[in-house]
Amino acid sequence: MAERNISIDSMEQHQQHSAQAGPEVPALPIIPPSAVPVLNAMSRPRGAFTLPLGQLSLTCHLDRRPITHEAALSLGLTLGDMPALLRLDASAVEILSSPLSLQRPLAGCPADVAALWLEYALLEWLEPLESALGDNMRLQGDDTGVSDDTLPIQLSLNLTDGHRQGKLSLLLSQPFAEALQPWFDETCPVAPRPCSNVIWPLQGIAGYQTLTLAELRDLAPGDVVMLDSPVINGSGLDSSAPTPPGPDNRGQASAVLVGERLMASAQTHRDGVRLLSRLHPLTQGDLAMAPPANDNDNNNNAQPQTGSTAVDRTAAGRMTADSTGLDQLPLRLVCEFGRLELSLGELRELDQGSVLPLSRPEDEAVDLVVNGRILGKGRVVKIGDGLGVQIVRLATDE
Repeated sequence: MAERNISIDSMEQHQQHSAQAGPEVPALPIIPPSAVPVLNAMSRPRGAFTLPLGQLSLTCHLDRRPITHEAALSLGLTLGDMPALLRLDASAVEILSSPLSLQRPLAGCPADVAALWLEYALLEWLEPLESALGDNMRLQGDDTGVSDDTLPIQLSLNLTDGHRQGKLSLLLSQPFAEALQPWFDETCPVAPRPCSNVIWPLQGIAGYQTLTLAELRDLAPGDVVMLDSPVINGSGLDSSAPTPPGPDNRGQASAVLVGERLMASAQTHRDGVRLLSRLHPLTQGDLAMAPPANDNDNNNNAQPQTGSTAVDRTAAGRMTADSTGLDQLPLRLVCEFGRLELSLGELRELDQGSVLPLSRPEDEAVDLVVNGRILGKGRVVKIGDGLGVQIVRLATDE
């Protein structure tokens, strides 16, 4: 019996210690997976829209911040049998009820009376909305028997008549939001933020080549890799962007690469690098990553031969077989002679003829960028009518 008493005392002490440990962490909000698409669609950045109300012209702004205002009036709202809640602060109630010329504030009325009067005041909004959605919309004095937890889509609107500003919030069930979204998209179109201050890397490149891992591992200082030309219409990356003819286009071809997805032909100029075309999406995808291993170019690289895809090795035989097949993984070798960072606003202003503060070194030194990472140094050399890069240093194991 004594042992049992000790055990009970220990349990009580443990419970008291747990109670003193601190409050429990609140549960996370629950959002049904099926509600995520409409929630994201309704919450996208949108421009202001104007709605007439009697003699007033009201401007509405979607506020994407969490709903924090205190509701002076909270009403149930239904579309058919789909529930929602409408909450308004005191200023919003005053603005929306002003066409009624009431003798007492609407917020001080019983909820069912306030719902009746507000629905009457908003008839010129509700009737076209009912026609567009194909169902009846009603304001109710109670909360329609639902809680906030069952209304996952929450919208907050700032409302102004030019003199007063109020806030209202809509808490929608998933079916209500899905029915409302087409009308909302038409009335309040999506207006993506410009994000002009977002920074993107811009690279000046002298050429590139697709290799296999085995070929990369086989390279050593002194070896030469033939390069494909970075000129867009010469490399097949985008034949719709021809390089304009003229004296400015003579000399060594180069290109600029933005975010490894957009490219423009360029020419070294005394003041920097001059664009010979607009930025164009790469038709072969991400230049930093090579195409799949079954691509014809990779098959050619696996069996080097004379031409633009050949690798000149000074120490043939260094390549070893890889029984796992990893040696045949494709990768992209890009010869980069400089890089800078531009904001999205600056990128939007680039056009044919723009000059960038990039210059090719006199000794034609380049960084060897493999799958987007700098792995070594090289030097651009002339080989016949084409270009190649001679390996100076390659840190494949660092």
